[in-house]
Amino acid sequence: MPLLRNVIGVVLSSLIIATASPVTTFAGQDAPPARAETGVTGDSTARLKREIDAILAREFLPVTNAGIKVMSLKKGDTIYEFNPRLLLVPASTQKLFTAAAALSLLGPDREVATTVSLDAAGGRVYLKGCGDSLLSGADLAALAAAAAPRMDRGREYSLAADLSCFDDLYRGKGWMWDDDEMLISPLSVNQNAVSVLVQPGQREGAPAVVKAEPRTSYYTLENLARTGTGKEPSSIKAARRPGERDNVVTVTGVIALGSAPLVKQASVWRPELMALTLFRDALRAQGMKVAGMTTAVTPAGTTVVSRTPRRLEELVRYALKTSDNLTAESLLKLLGSHAGRQPGSGEAGSATVRGYLEREGIATENLVLADGSGLSRYNLSSAETMTRLLRAIHRDPELYRIFQESLPVAGKDGTLKARMKGSCAEGNLRGKTGNMSGVSALSGYASSADGEPLAFSIIIQNYAGSGRQAREVQDRIAALLCGFRRTR
Repeated sequence: MPLLRNVIGVVLSSLIIATASPVTTFAGQDAPPARAETGVTGDSTARLKREIDAILAREFLPVTNAGIKVMSLKKGDTIYEFNPRLLLVPASTQKLFTAAAALSLLGPDREVATTVSLDAAGGRVYLKGCGDSLLSGADLAALAAAAAPRMDRGREYSLAADLSCFDDLYRGKGWMWDDDEMLISPLSVNQNAVSVLVQPGQREGAPAVVKAEPRTSYYTLENLARTGTGKEPSSIKAARRPGERDNVVTVTGVIALGSAPLVKQASVWRPELMALTLFRDALRAQGMKVAGMTTAVTPAGTTVVSRTPRRLEELVRYALKTSDNLTAESLLKLLGSHAGRQPGSGEAGSATVRGYLEREGIATENLVLADGSGLSRYNLSSAETMTRLLRAIHRDPELYRIFQESLPVAGKDGTLKARMKGSCAEGNLRGKTGNMSGVSALSGYASSADGEPLAFSIIIQNYAGSGRQAREVQDRIAALLCGFRRTR
């Protein structure tokens, strides 16, 4: 019976592939556009289609959804497609929409600044953040050092965090309740998280050695982790319980004896107050008297005494290379404040991204933009829409230069550093990854063996188990694209 089931499965998969060519349309999908793109013909293209179709049939069909689109950026034709208009969850490839809109509308040279303002008469110092997700403790120390000479050493000051650049929502639309994600705030520090370094103890059964950064009284570290045997797999976790607001970071699990240190991240509640606490400590280190902290909008008549800017291009690069959710959400809220709207919100940012896409001639009626990072499962897109975005970016030489330099490079850096090594895609393909439970995606650019520039999008959804199999399929398809030659 098992053999019979396998044979039936292969036959069914073959039938699905046969009826899906060149594209399968499911109930509820849009019909193909009146002016469809011209598909390439020739033995090499037909062979590429057979090879990709065979991979999908062997690995996923008929139980898993996939949407794929590959187009030539030189000729404008379609090299391969499978369910290109099928709506799927894009995961972190959603960041492509956010990054493209931010670079295009705000500009790569836009400064995202954190400022310190002094109310000399009222004796209050205001620390204002406007979305610099890369602000560090060292940055806060530098701001304090620059502000201290402008302050009266004989006077006691109070501190206020100015959060007026963004709305007061810490989470994106549709985020899962148990996601231990860094909370969104216009005033961030250390990625709004505690970085926990865990090392094994001197002997089996001893408590693990735990240290955390940044060093501040704002959170409490609870160490319940132990040292395991040399053969015992490590299972270290560091987290603040979902919904817990006392900022107790608990480290649990086992770290193997003799193993290398592990670094874990745990979010903190109200991260702007952690930034303000670090800034207070830095001012005290400068000899200033500081007592009392609150949140308040900077009033008129204050004097800016120190400032640290961050170029938007740097934020985009970090968001794409490392797939950083906090940075992408901060960019979305910055887009929400575009054209003078205050405070910036995710909803307004999504509307701004939608407007950008429409101006680029990209249809948005079948697109759901719930957040800026792709963490939300409310997001819906298609391989067709993704490749159209990539093509629009490619048409703007300066935007394309910055954008493609910000994408991870296969086998070299970012989230693709360990993938496609030894294949023709290594050092060639640049793409944005997207992975969450049951979803795996890869979208970006590659050059064929003839040097022809290609834009592609692969979204795979509704599979059980880990995403390793889906990523391996993407890598095999990528190698086929990089090895592709048109029939001469």
